[in-house]
Amino acid sequence: MHPRERFMAALRGDAVDRPPVWLMRQAGRYLPGYRQLRAEHSFWDVCQNAELSTRAALEPLDKFKLDAAIVFSDILVVPLALGLGVSFGPGEGPRIAKPLRTGADLDAWNVDGAVSRIDYLPRAISHLKLTLKERYGILGFAGAPFTLFAYCVEGGGSDDFREARTLMHRDPALARRALNTIADVVADLLLAEIQAGADAVQLFDSWGGLLAPDEYRDFALPALQRITAKIGKQVPTLLFVRGGHHLMPLLGESGVTGFSLDWRTEWEVARKMYPDHLLQGNVDPILLLGNAESVRKRTRELLETMKRTSEGRHCILNLGHGILPGTPPENVAALCDTAAEFS
Repeated sequence: MHPRERFMAALRGDAVDRPPVWLMRQAGRYLPGYRQLRAEHSFWDVCQNAELSTRAALEPLDKFKLDAAIVFSDILVVPLALGLGVSFGPGEGPRIAKPLRTGADLDAWNVDGAVSRIDYLPRAISHLKLTLKERYGILGFAGAPFTLFAYCVEGGGSDDFREARTLMHRDPALARRALNTIADVVADLLLAEIQAGADAVQLFDSWGGLLAPDEYRDFALPALQRITAKIGKQVPTLLFVRGGHHLMPLLGESGVTGFSLDWRTEWEVARKMYPDHLLQGNVDPILLLGNAESVRKRTRELLETMKRTSEGRHCILNLGHGILPGTPPENVAALCDTAAEFS
């Protein structure tokens, strides 16, 4: 099957010759072309220039047997557009210049026209689609509301996001207002990505796994439902919650059509819970730091599990999180080649 045909069939739940493959963070620092690109341009320059974004997105397609491209961008385009000031220091995580702590801080967010200030992202998707000429599937994405809320309140990265989690309990009305505001911007952004040509969109809830089920139900879930209600069934909507295995029974209420599974979630358990949802995953990215034979072994095992539990339908091979810096490209090739040889 043609890569895009295989990808689209898997999204629909149709029969495929083998599960298609794309990888979270398949473009990035582990690739020499991306490192060269970043030596010449800042991170935001790459995100905000369609030609540079496409250049980053194409490198893994040229090197590996993949079935879909994901637009090169970042989840923090939303707080950037809201006027919060997002920067990346050398060797550091993101910094938010104007963290959310009070109602006055939220009132100062520049919500009007926010999506128009992220128009470089749908432009990048249009450019990528034009360049690929229907050869590969195309994914758009955005940060999920809780994860974006966590960064906006904390002022940067964190192991526990205690400021954000404390605010939810200290001032739940403010937290919900902020989450709804973020959700509305994210929904409009995803709609723009879909109009630009995305075949599917994924929400990354990288820090949702920090929440207990009752917290996720009370705060994160309504914001997700706000997004999926607005998007409807235009394209498949996918959700990745890192560390969210304890939340799986809740996630079906989000309205998404599929899940990317964390590497700690057992495929069989998720499939029994969601027999008709698309499932993606979930090779541990740490394995890709080891040797190629371990990668091939784990990939074959997962593909056999997909075949046994799902007859290969509603399945996409992926990682359980993004490719890590320092990953040998030959191990990525081992994963993709193993999938290409599977039937």
